[in-house]
Amino acid sequence: LKVLGNRTEFQRVASLLQDTVDFDIDANASVFETNIRVVGGLLSAHLLAGRGGMELEPGWPCSGPLLRMAEDAARKLLPAFQTPSGMPYGTVNLLSGVSPTETPVTCTAGVGTFILEFATLSRLTGDATFEKAARQALRALWKTRSDIGLVGNHINILSLKWVAQDAGIGAGVDSYFEYLVKGAIMLQDEELLNMFLEYDRAIQNYTRFEDWYLWVQMHRGTVSMPIFQSLEAFWPGLQSLLGNLDSAVRTFQNYYSVWRQFGGLPEFYSIPQGYTVDKREGYPLRPELIESAMYLFRATGDHTYLQLGLDALESIEKITRTPCGYASVKDVRDHALDNRMESFFLAETIKYLYLLFDPAHFLHGGGAEGDGSWEAGGEDGHQSESIALKPGEKKTPPALSCPVQPFSARLAVLGQVFTDNT
Repeated sequence: LKVLGNRTEFQRVASLLQDTVDFDIDANASVFETNIRVVGGLLSAHLLAGRGGMELEPGWPCSGPLLRMAEDAARKLLPAFQTPSGMPYGTVNLLSGVSPTETPVTCTAGVGTFILEFATLSRLTGDATFEKAARQALRALWKTRSDIGLVGNHINILSLKWVAQDAGIGAGVDSYFEYLVKGAIMLQDEELLNMFLEYDRAIQNYTRFEDWYLWVQMHRGTVSMPIFQSLEAFWPGLQSLLGNLDSAVRTFQNYYSVWRQFGGLPEFYSIPQGYTVDKREGYPLRPELIESAMYLFRATGDHTYLQLGLDALESIEKITRTPCGYASVKDVRDHALDNRMESFFLAETIKYLYLLFDPAHFLHGGGAEGDGSWEAGGEDGHQSESIALKPGEKKTPPALSCPVQPFSARLAVLGQVFTDNT
């Protein structure tokens, strides 16, 4: 709501959340999903509260009702991390913790997708518990990679045995790599950057074929699934943050060609056959390709990415609009619709489209709208400076206490090009 400029509705919903949401409930919740959506959403709203016209508490950004809600939600997740390895269980009961019957098998992304929210929470509250838990999980996962430097898809967090040994950049793995890069940028963290760069070397060596990324057996590097998954479309945007523009552009063109073929990305696409995979023909209005277009347009200024945005807008409006929302596409071959609209359509897909077409938006860190201080909403603030960490460069991270080194600078960097050698 705030990204789209609806201040009054932002204020109404922020107040509504404070008055109605209670996390002390007997309900099982996905640790991964609760973190990225609930904790992450509350932290973002907290950091944008001033721009949203809300009255800020003394001591903000280190205090505030939305920050307290985010901390409350995150504390409900901490029991999942109380394992010998530090890797979290996939599900936790918000009232009673981890069930004795909970499966120890979880996906790689479910282990490695916490550092952004948990580190933010630790830096703002001064409580190191959250960042420590996220880092312990990352380091434990790092130790399980194969001899050729790859990680699989699902792991047993107690035995540390890989249950699914397919290695790739798509479903079950994707956001792990995303968080290593964005965590390295936000926290100026050399350890996270080096982890990703080592993974990237293995990914480029074993899974990349003609600017597509396939699935391979994590120990041998042999191809197990020659398919493209729509969730992989975040990769060109991530590569652009590292300054790998040539590779990013070529891979984006491959993914964009699939979009043009169907008017959307099927969940699975067979690269050898050049067509959809049986029972994976749907497009639930995912945001990943549009996110990559946003990053690449920021990095290159090439209007190809605006064309993708226009294609997406026209497809969504023509194919998926219904009287009460926008429906997931059940089958991209005939554009049959499903009776559902995923939450990420509004939270991500529309947001990235909006940011793609608004180069002066404050989240991009420049332009008329970006001239003011984004966090407090004032007109006299200064524009955040881009501070990129280069391989081999050491910087002292901000202390785990508040107030921190200007946090806006670290978050604003995410919308700008992160380079390693340029």
